Amino acid sequence: MNITDRVFIRKLGRLILMLILGIISLFLLLFLFWSVCIGGLFLIIFSVIMLTVFLPIKLNNQQFTIVRIIFGIAAVAMILMFADLPIVEIQKRFNELDSRVASRGPATLTFSNKLCVYNTNLIISFYGRLLGFPEYGKQSLRLCVNNRGARTWDSEFPLKSPKVVGVINNWSVLLKRKRRDITHVILPARTISWQNTQNDRRVALALNPVTIEAKASPVGGRWRMDCRATTRVKYRSGTERILLTAGDKKLILPEGPFWALQQAGWLKPYTAVWEWSVFSDDKRLIQ
Repeated sequence: MNITDRVFIRKLGRLILMLILGIISLFLLLFLFWSVCIGGLFLIIFSVIMLTVFLPIKLNNQQFTIVRIIFGIAAVAMILMFADLPIVEIQKRFNELDSRVASRGPATLTFSNKLCVYNTNLIISFYGRLLGFPEYGKQSLRLCVNNRGARTWDSEFPLKSPKVVGVINNWSVLLKRKRRDITHVILPARTISWQNTQNDRRVALALNPVTIEAKASPVGGRWRMDCRATTRVKYRSGTERILLTAGDKKLILPEGPFWALQQAGWLKPYTAVWEWSVFSDDKRLIQ
């Protein structure tokens, strides 16, 4: 490899690094703006530190690289030592907003209050994968745009829920009594809701409540079930969602402030559909 090739590869690598750091920095800027809206001191300090680490500037400066490393270690230490503080800050802010909406109605939220709640919905959308609920994140982001008709996604993630698997197992029992010389069987629809989501949070956040339907077709000695889960994506007043836990602290977001944004037209409810196929002898159905 000659000098020209090495220079080209070095420049290309630096360009890719700057692009990656730039994208991360954009997300961190959104996080910083949201932290200011929340009014959480810990969140603001943490956002500034993370921006210092990832800003795509002075990449060739050795001293600034050392500063990045020090700040990165400081950010990790903050999270390890004070993981419950951001939850406390967010919880306090949203409890205040929910109390205001419950006592004086959705119109009581100021523009800055609405901006805070709207940005929280965006944060949930963008960071859903990092926090362990990517499907709920997708659905939350879709609330920010006008939706015509249902929005359909393909994913087997509902099979992570014992409740959903239980319904499919019941269908499998019904299918054992069906003849195989038919083209298909329409299985009875079932509606599922979750009261306790402690061990089922990922599916419950996205699908609570949900109606599950399926069409079964014989394939050799087994049945293929084409499943469809339909849910209305919207926030409801007087309810709450557990988003995450850190130690003994739980982030329980009341839906009242988000519902108020729906009433104001900032968020637009819609119908979400998740589709997947599973065979009746799939090992994931064994509980």
